[in-house]
Amino acid sequence: MIETRRQVQLVLAFLFIIALLYFWPFFKKRMQTFQPIQYVRVEGAFQYISKADIEAKIEPLVQVGYFGVNLQLIRQAVMQLPWAETVQVEREWPNRIKLRIYEQKPVVRWQSDGLLNRKGEIFKPLNLDKFQVLPVLYAPMVQRHQLLAVMQGLELTLTDQGWHLAEFNVSQRQSWLLRMENGLTIQLGRWQPLQKFSQLMSALAVVGTDVVGKMAYIDMRYPNGFAVRWREGEVVTW
Repeated sequence: MIETRRQVQLVLAFLFIIALLYFWPFFKKRMQTFQPIQYVRVEGAFQYISKADIEAKIEPLVQVGYFGVNLQLIRQAVMQLPWAETVQVEREWPNRIKLRIYEQKPVVRWQSDGLLNRKGEIFKPLNLDKFQVLPVLYAPMVQRHQLLAVMQGLELTLTDQGWHLAEFNVSQRQSWLLRMENGLTIQLGRWQPLQKFSQLMSALAVVGTDVVGKMAYIDMRYPNGFAVRWREGEVVTW
């Protein structure tokens, strides 16, 4: 009697598994369309990302039910927007999706076609015209994080001197060159460029702003001292 009961239980379990496998595709499809998404709530302070851009990215991905929506795909789609730095996506019962989007904040231009955020990450908006006021960093790709920090330190020092850095250029051979907004170019070279920069700042503080304002090019690639090319038409009296 006990043996017969066990056989019946095994047969019923087997039939249940067969039925589950047979009806699973239908059940899964029903679950994916159960509780259709009715609302998408977007949070964030946007200056360059439009709601139309967000809607275009996620609209095809929310045409499913609450349980069927793929949050990872939504996040990946929104992250394709050039100005999206971080995207968080979550469900809100019973029929809502919430997006929290953090927009990129550029600190400098990168090479000729990109921008860098505060973490040294590159992003490339379609139009860079309004960002020409930012200084530009030219440097080897693998050094951009380190040199961004150096550039920000140089900017602070130069601002204290009344100058504004327009370009920081580090060549593949590690030669440093600075350009100011007023057109002054400073060649620091490869050998101890930060030390050369500090020496120059000290020297220029002694020379005085009137004389410095007449300089067009300063070459620090000398073991003792530096060379100067004056602006055209300037008369310098030492």
